[in-house]
Amino acid sequence: MHTEVLGHFQVELSARQIIDHGGWAAFAAIHEVPDSDAQTTIFPTQRVVDETVFESEEAAIAGARRIALAFLRSGNPRA
Repeated sequence: MHTEVLGHFQVELSARQIIDHGGWAAFAAIHEVPDSDAQTTIFPTQRVVDETVFESEEAAIAGARRIALAFLRSGNPRA
């Protein structure tokens, strides 16, 4: 798993290998960086590029990052 802090958000990016054919699926989660010990989940862990199968773990994580950034840029990260 790859974790980044972007502004007030912590983005968790991961990839899981698809056993059927060896490709990789992209997953992401977004949490609000807390001022206290409590963390708020804005976007729960989920597959973010549903039909895309990536050739490598790195490519899947890059795909997850693109989706997470687009979600945050949407201007409404609590959607």
